[in-house]
Amino acid sequence: MRRISNSTQPVSRYPYYLWAARALPHVLFARATSKTCFGFGQMEPFFRDRIGIEFGGPSPIFTRTRLIPVYPISRRVDQCNFSKDVIWASTRESVVAEAASPSGLKDESYEFVLASHVLEHLANPLRALMEWKRILRLGGAVLVVVPHKAGTFDHRRPFSTFSHIEEDYRRNVTEADLTHLPEVLELHDLALDPGAGMMEQFRERCLMNASVRAMHHHVFSPDLLVHMFDYAGMDVLNVAVERPYHIIVLAQTLSPTVDRTQTKNPNILKADAEWRKKAPFLCEPNQTMPCSHLSFDDLFSSGRCLSQ
Repeated sequence: MRRISNSTQPVSRYPYYLWAARALPHVLFARATSKTCFGFGQMEPFFRDRIGIEFGGPSPIFTRTRLIPVYPISRRVDQCNFSKDVIWASTRESVVAEAASPSGLKDESYEFVLASHVLEHLANPLRALMEWKRILRLGGAVLVVVPHKAGTFDHRRPFSTFSHIEEDYRRNVTEADLTHLPEVLELHDLALDPGAGMMEQFRERCLMNASVRAMHHHVFSPDLLVHMFDYAGMDVLNVAVERPYHIIVLAQTLSPTVDRTQTKNPNILKADAEWRKKAPFLCEPNQTMPCSHLSFDDLFSSGRCLSQ
């Protein structure tokens, strides 16, 4: 049985400020040099002069001088959020629909889909991928960005398994699902999440998750995302893991006549895949020591958590 604290004592934010101080030089260098993510040159043609839609945006990571500068090169990016009242939405017009069930969007209506730090907030992420594939034209692409737990408040949580993700899809779980709440309350590192407040405030926010969508239902690894796209019948073209905590995956829709065994997905999952060599974290699933066996300070002192 999980033990969940009911503490109303203030939470020390020292670990968060330490993390921010260590990350700042890398972030400033990336901004100053307009560094793009690993493989962006391969990704760029899927967005240049094309029309797409973003779920849960707009997102700074897609702006000029950031890791994935899609906005400046695309023809148009429509926005879709689950409510008109989300705190991150811009003043531009946006579609109101659930990311995992945007039934109002027509089949094959877009050339690309963007979703930055959205998938982890969805109770049924596999259903979302299926829906995003539905609204894409043949040959279109989905670009997903999710947090790597090593650089976030999820670092104590285990990676989600594909079998669990698939079961959620088969059960058709909705955003009201709170299956993961006990794990979240026990293992969420409040010291690295200043906006969450104290434990009781965080608990109340999680219980209202169907309205606020702040809870991370699942914890993704790059391998898990590749398996999910493979299940959805998409070809993964690029994987990147970037500081301070981003996993970036690009996948393309396939013609129904294409032999699924000819996709690039098995090569992407190989132990010597190029993206693994460039990943700045120690805790990829193919490595011997999982994140749950490392303290947050261990991850930084390794020299790989925020260095590449």
